[in-house]
Order: sequence, then C-alpha cells, then structure tokens
Amino acid sequence: MRYCLNKPGMIKTLTLSLLLCTSIPTVAQDTIAFTFKSYPFLQDDANVIQNSVALSDFYEKLYQLKKLKKNPVSILQIGDSHIQADFWSGTVRKLMQQEFGNAGRGLVFPGRVGRTNEPPSIYTGATGIWDAKRIVYTNQPLPIGVGAMTIQTLQVGATLSLKVNPQDSDYAFNKLTLLYEKNLSSFNLAVKDTTGQAIAYVGPFTFEAPNVSRVLLPYPVRMVEFQTIQSTNLQKQFTLYGLSLENGKPGVLYHSTGGNGAKFKHYNESKLFAEQTSELEPTLIIISLGTNEAIEHPYIDPLFTEQVDTFIHQLKVANPLAKILLTVPMDFYKKKTRRNPGVELLRSKLVEYAEAHGIAYWDLYTAAGGKHAADTWKNNGLLQADGVHFTKNGYELQGALLYQALIKGYNEYVRYRYP
Repeated sequence: MRYCLNKPGMIKTLTLSLLLCTSIPTVAQDTIAFTFKSYPFLQDDANVIQNSVALSDFYEKLYQLKKLKKNPVSILQIGDSHIQADFWSGTVRKLMQQEFGNAGRGLVFPGRVGRTNEPPSIYTGATGIWDAKRIVYTNQPLPIGVGAMTIQTLQVGATLSLKVNPQDSDYAFNKLTLLYEKNLSSFNLAVKDTTGQAIAYVGPFTFEAPNVSRVLLPYPVRMVEFQTIQSTNLQKQFTLYGLSLENGKPGVLYHSTGGNGAKFKHYNESKLFAEQTSELEPTLIIISLGTNEAIEHPYIDPLFTEQVDTFIHQLKVANPLAKILLTVPMDFYKKKTRRNPGVELLRSKLVEYAEAHGIAYWDLYTAAGGKHAADTWKNNGLLQADGVHFTKNGYELQGALLYQALIKGYNEYVRYRYP
C-alpha cells in the first residue's frame, strides 16, 4: 500500500511525482482511490463528470480491462494549445496507464519539424525540406488530418526521426500506425532503427484503409528514422498527418491532439480530421476547446453552438460507438491581467448544449474555483504571465483533476454495476 506525502510547504511545488501517488485500496473491492496534493480554493464536490451515465460503456471497458488484462482501451483528447503541449493530457495519460496498464504512447506529431512545439515525451528531427501547416490556417495548401498539423516533403532521401523520451515513462514501441497521404504519388518509406538498419518498409503498396499503414516491428524500439524512397516516377511527395506508437500490451492508449489557437470551427474546416480519428478506435473522445473563442470577448461567434454541434456530429459519424466528454475551460485573463467574462459565457453555452443533448461534461470552471479563479491560480504559481496559459504545475493539476473526476464516475459505475 502506498500513501501520498503531505508535508507543510509542498502545496506550492506540485509536481507529477506527487500526482502519481495513487491507487490505495478502498472499501469496495473493485473501486479505485486517488488522492493528490490539493489546494483550498478547489471545489472537490464540483469535480465530477456531469451526465456520467452517458459514459457507462467506457467505464465498462475500463473495468473489463482492469479485471481481464486484455483488449486495450483507447481515449482521444482533442484541444488547443493547452493540449498541444501535452502537460495536461500527459498527466491524465500517466495516471490512467498506472492504474489500467500502459499500451503505448499513442498519437504523436513531429511538432519540431513543423516549426512549433511538441510534447516533452518525444523528440523529432528531419533532414531535407519540409513544408508545414497548422490547423488554424485552413485556407493554406495541405489538408489537415488527425494530428492538427501536417508536414510534407517533395524530396527523395529526406528523413524524419522520432525518439521517445526515456525519462517520460516506458514508451518503447513495436507497432507503428502512420496516417499519411497514401496514393500513387506517395513516396515509399524505409523505417530504420538506431543503427541505420532498415527494419520495415511503408508505402502505398500496403492494403490497409486509405491514408493508413500499420507496421509491426521485429523488436521494441525507442527511436526510428523514416527515409523517403522513390520507386516509380509517379511518386512525388510524402505528406504526414500523424503517427501512433503502441507496444502490443493490454492497457490504455491515451491519444491527444491539439493546435495552438484552435477553435471548434477550425476542426470543422479540417478536411480529414474527424475521418482519421476512427483509425484510433477511441472508446472515449474528450473535447477540450473554447478557450480561443472566449479570448475574443466581447465578441462571441453567434454560430458557436452550431459549431460545437457540427464537430460532435462529425466525430460521431466517424466513431459511432465512441462516447463524448466535453470539458469546460476554467477562468483566465484577457490581455494578461484583465477579467474575462467571456469564459463564464462560453461555459454557460457548453453546459447548456451538453445538458440539452445528454452529453457528459466536466465543469473545470467550477471545480477550479469558479469566477475569478485565475487570481488564486496565478498567486499559487499555476498560471503563466500571459494570463491564458498555465505553468507545468498548473497543467498537471488540471490533469489530476480530470483523472479524479473520471475515477469518481468509474467508481460510481462499478458500485452500481458490480455491488
């Protein structure tokens, strides 16, 4: 049995090691306990999944995973810059995998190659010339897929390298899912290990679904390099939408994808995004958007609710069995220090939509402290100077809160279904 430390003065130095103090037994045999270093301004009673019954199928699959140790459960979190950095989603990933098993790192995108930030759990690089496009520039060339970014090279012999951070969980992988432009104009790829030895080949000659190739590697690796190969004169380009890294073990695959500045409307305008989410086979899709719409207050797009509905409809068409969880942004500032009533307004619109459609939602706005919570988060070193983004500790706290809310819903389901 493990217990979390609770020493005076540690409240302002919340770290992931503290967040990972979990999994102490509770009275009910199959429920899960989770504790973390909290703050007095958090509203514990409000930190729940509303309409939690809508997630019953998801909770059942988690329960079966924990009991039988097979059939991985896939979760996809979609968002903006809060998710692109992966501190928030990465915390939930680690906590879920600690409790239910680690099936791999999941979806990643080479942000550095696309000239933007990428999660600390990976490091990518490239040789040759690569064009890039982010989701907020929907009118520019290149379609956007599941990675919320796209990169493309027209050069034969160009390389793309990907390495998982050995200090950030055990994410060695022996299965790769590549989502890319897959047609007769696409280059083949040689997949090489750290010695430069080709261990697999990828290209339009494989027979999976459109824009997808799955590669089983002969042994687990922490780093691969892809090199473009031209086998016919028709092959002119390689265009990447995302990669998923798996290890073949039972557990949770917690995918995350986000774009700096992204709004609901950007995802709706992205030609391939919703369609490609189906390749991840998500049981639960978590939508964490709304911050960038709220930043524009006093302007609020009159089509905002329609945009939410359109996005959820697109995701349901692509993933008819997946459950949806909407998350509500917490309070933040406008222009670094000014109050932003737009957050509260967007919260009311998201909650109203979720209630009207019977969709599960997580009200981070209230759980984090409600109106003017940005003041206390800033005073405790959890909000960055820009007043919009959070510190690493702040994102890790949000991740711990989301995990706790999910586990509360899971425990409620287990007590009812398996008394």
